[in-house]
Amino acid sequence: MSGPQADAFAAHLGIDVTRHGTGHTVATLTTGAAHANPHSTVHGAVFYAVAGAAVAAAANDDDHSGIISSVLVEYLQPAALGDQLYAEVTREASTDREDIFTGTIRRGEAGDLLAWVRARGTRRSRRD
Repeated sequence: MSGPQADAFAAHLGIDVTRHGTGHTVATLTTGAAHANPHSTVHGAVFYAVAGAAVAAAANDDDHSGIISSVLVEYLQPAALGDQLYAEVTREASTDREDIFTGTIRRGEAGDLLAWVRARGTRRSRRD
C-alpha cells in the first residue's frame, strides 16, 4: 500500500495541512464571511473541520493508516472573521492498537488560545 493520500475535503474547505514529522501536524485556515455563525464570529464547525484535518493527518503516515474514532474540541473563546485558525496536533500516547492525540487551535501560530483538541484513533499497518 502507498502512504497517506491528500485530504480532498480539507482542500475543498481551503484548509492547508502540513506534516512536521510522524504524529505531528499543523492545519491552517484563514476565515472569511462564509465561515460566520449567526453571531458574526467563526462557526464552531469550522474549528472542528480544521482540528479534524490536523488529527487525520497526524494519524496517517507511510507505515500506518489511522481511523479516527473521536475528536473533542473544547471551545475557549471565539475567533473573528479574518482570523487564521492554526491547529497543531501531536500524537501523545500509543497502545498496540490506538493513538491518542492532543493539540490546540490558536489565532495564528503564536496567537491567543481558542480551543483545546483531544482525539483517539485506531492504528492499522499499511503493510497488511
